[in-house]
Amino acid sequence: MKRSSYLLLPVLLAGLTACTGGSSTGKAAAPKPARPPEPDIWMELRRGTAPQELAHIGIQGVTIGPAGGRLTVQLFAGPRRSDAAWYYLRTYEPFEVKSPQGNLVVHSQGKVSAGAIEKRMIFEWARAVAAEAADSRVTDAYGLALAWHQGGSSGICRDVALYLTGETVASACGWASDVQGRLDPESLGRVYGWFDRLKPFQAGAGDQDMRQGSLETRLVFAGHGNQLAGAGEQAEMQSFGAALYGELASRKEPATVTPEETPEAAAPAAPAHLLLPARLVPPKVNDEIVLQLPDQPPPPPPGMGTTPAPRPLRPRPAVTPEEQPEESPPG
Repeated sequence: MKRSSYLLLPVLLAGLTACTGGSSTGKAAAPKPARPPEPDIWMELRRGTAPQELAHIGIQGVTIGPAGGRLTVQLFAGPRRSDAAWYYLRTYEPFEVKSPQGNLVVHSQGKVSAGAIEKRMIFEWARAVAAEAADSRVTDAYGLALAWHQGGSSGICRDVALYLTGETVASACGWASDVQGRLDPESLGRVYGWFDRLKPFQAGAGDQDMRQGSLETRLVFAGHGNQLAGAGEQAEMQSFGAALYGELASRKEPATVTPEETPEAAAPAAPAHLLLPARLVPPKVNDEIVLQLPDQPPPPPPGMGTTPAPRPLRPRPAVTPEEQPEESPPG
C-alpha cells in the first residue's frame, strides 16, 4: 500500500498544478489582457531608425510610439484632420508607399486607385499627423512648401500658406477667421515639381522700391531641389500664390469681403479651379442603387381630387326572431 501511494503522489501533484494554472502558490494566474481589435480602416506609418517610430492613424486620432514598444493614443487636434482621414480611407484603394522618409501602408476601403500624386499627398499628410502626435512643439511651418504675402501702407494685408499635404490657408487683415482649402491633385503635382527641382528662395520688392499706396508682394519658397529658380519661375509662383488667395477669398461670405481685400485685377493669373470642393465626400460605389425620383409628384387619376369617393355600405347584421322587438297590439 505504501508503494502505490508513492506512485500516485506525482499524478496528484500534476493535476493540482494544472488546475491552479501552474502556480506553486495555488492562486490562479491572471489572464493576459486582450489586445483591442484593429480598426477596419487605418494607416500604418513607420519612419526613422533605432528605434523605429510606428504610427497607426485612424479616423479619430493616432496611436504612436516605438515599434515593438508601448504605444500612446493621441487624438487629433481638430476636426479637419479627422475629416481628411475619413475621406482618404473611404475614397482610395489600399496601397503602400516606400521612401527614405518612411514607409506607409494604407488599409482603406475605397474604390479609387490612387495615382502617384495622391499617394504622395496622403504620405505627406501622414507624416505631418505623426509629427504633431509625437511632438506638441511642432509648428505650422512643418511641411510648408510656399508662403505668399501681399501688403501695403494702406493697411491691406493678404497671406497664403501652402503645405506639402495639399492643405492651404488664407488670411487677411479684417477677416474674423482664416479660410482653409485643399489643392486639386493636378495643381498639387505642379507644386511638387517645383519643390523637388528648385532650391529655396525668397523674392519680392524691398521697402526701398515701395511707392505711396503700392502693394508689396513677397514669396517664401522652401524647395528641396538643387536648381536655382529663374525670374520666370519666380513670377509663375507669385502668380500661383495670388490666384490661390483669390480662390480662397471667394469662399468667404460676400458681406465679409471688402473690395480692398480682393486680389488686384492686374495680378498675374494662374489656372482657375486650383482647389478641391470645400466639402469632400467619398465617391459613391458603382453597385449602389440610386433612386431616380421625379421633381414633382404625378397628377392624380381622373375623378380624384374633385369629389370624395363614396364610402362603401356596410351590411347590416341579420336579426333572429328572438331578437325582434314585440309588436304592440293595435289600439
